[in-house]
Amino acid sequence: MESIGDARVPLPNTGARPDPTGHRHQGGPDHLLTLVRREPFRIFFPLAFVLGATGIAHWLLFTTGLSPHYLGRFHAVTQTQSFLVAFAAGFLGTAIPKRTRTAPATWLELGTLLIALPAVSLATLLGHEGIGQGVYALALVTLAQFAVRRFLRKGPAPLTPRRPPASLAMVPVGLLAGVAGAGLSVMALGARAGALPAWAHALGARLTLEGVFTCLTLGVGAFFLPLAGRGQAAPDLTPSRWWQAVAYAGAAAAIIGGLVLEVLGHVRAGAALRGAVALAVIASSGAWRLPSRPGTNRLVLWLGIWALPVGLLGAALFPGARVEALHVMFVGGFGVLSFAVSTHVALGHSGQEARQSARSWAVASFGALFALALFSRLAAPADPSNYFRWLGVAAASWLLGATVWAAFVLPRILRTPPALPDEARSSAP
Repeated sequence: MESIGDARVPLPNTGARPDPTGHRHQGGPDHLLTLVRREPFRIFFPLAFVLGATGIAHWLLFTTGLSPHYLGRFHAVTQTQSFLVAFAAGFLGTAIPKRTRTAPATWLELGTLLIALPAVSLATLLGHEGIGQGVYALALVTLAQFAVRRFLRKGPAPLTPRRPPASLAMVPVGLLAGVAGAGLSVMALGARAGALPAWAHALGARLTLEGVFTCLTLGVGAFFLPLAGRGQAAPDLTPSRWWQAVAYAGAAAAIIGGLVLEVLGHVRAGAALRGAVALAVIASSGAWRLPSRPGTNRLVLWLGIWALPVGLLGAALFPGARVEALHVMFVGGFGVLSFAVSTHVALGHSGQEARQSARSWAVASFGALFALALFSRLAAPADPSNYFRWLGVAAASWLLGATVWAAFVLPRILRTPPALPDEARSSAP
């Protein structure tokens, strides 16, 4: 079974019995809770869908006149600090323990994230943005400590401990930068706002809205795309490869440095630096190569990663169209990759690996609808008289694409993988 942890790790023996087709029957509430804790993508991916649909629906309601409220900040925060982070929590919470062969996330960690991510969006909607940013910082700290502790901890006997791939060094750097950004935002919104220079206010927003997921996407994509697309597993981080982890951490620091340059007025230089870093990570990791394995979803994954350097370098070349260029990264990159990665994960962890290599109308459909959403968003400034109409088309296309994804993926979320034979279970890692 191809899994995001790059290892076939069986579910614990919870009394569930395999049926004649080789699939495990549900073993009751205890089995379901064990499954969710070991593979938390099964609760975070549905949560991400709900959060994303909520953040996009605002535009559809506003542009059709069904809602008089313009909630631009709510939309931005919900999509980048709730929707995307929910996908990241599901992926990292599943992949890191499997890859490192360490304990799964605790119920405290999972519960904190499940409460915090919707709370960020809700607090912003209600006008308590300072509270929302504080809760967002709590969510990122929870994810960061979860990752770092498992990177450093040895797996329980008799499992042979493993280390993560070097590219995941970008993840804690990005998460901690987001915590710093949230702290700046809270200070800017509070009584100490006057004590901060203007650039610090802008930096807080840039770190939380752009910096976190740029680092997460590149750090995860550097090992996930070669594995999913070509079957090339990244090697474990060993003492002889520590320089690679330092290099990836330096790449994440350069992403943050690019944001600092931008808020200090060097917009083109900052965007160009971030675009160059994205290209370097894609090239050095092998993620630039076309998938050698078949499957519509693998092609969507490959196209999605290229949206990052295209959007960032577009912002450098055309600073007047920075918002539109960054939507190439947000919609075509972060969004498309989140849905495509989650599709690959759900299929691989529900015993449907063959579908990962299939030509899928559902994947092609949601990919095309997200492309239409991106095109409509880019077309809006070129047609000022119909600006909000274009935004409405973009929102409707995105929501329809997300609905197609949900209809295809969510029914598989709670489907368990095939059970291993007893003799295989006793010898499996």
